[in-house]
Amino acid sequence: NAKAEGKTIVINSYNIFCTICAKQIKVLDQAQKEFKEIIFFSYDQNKNEDIAKKLNIDFWTTIVVYKGNNEVTRIIGQTDKKIIYSAIKKGI
Repeated sequence: NAKAEGKTIVINSYNIFCTICAKQIKVLDQAQKEFKEIIFFSYDQNKNEDIAKKLNIDFWTTIVVYKGNNEVTRIIGQTDKKIIYSAIKKGI
């Protein structure tokens, strides 16, 4: 529904044992508090391989930003807050 309504969606693929993922989650938790109009989803890729396959995500450390039905950016392995926030802002 959010895609159909043209909303910005941030999807985070992680693994519970991944240290880079843990750093990304901290940044995304902060971003979720600051970007209240954006919808944030996270999923454990090992437990939800079907989601990863559907979104063509190969790596745990992947953050994908959508604006409506369109993917606007995809970053992998980034833990820098400025880079992650810049990716999120591309969907606004």
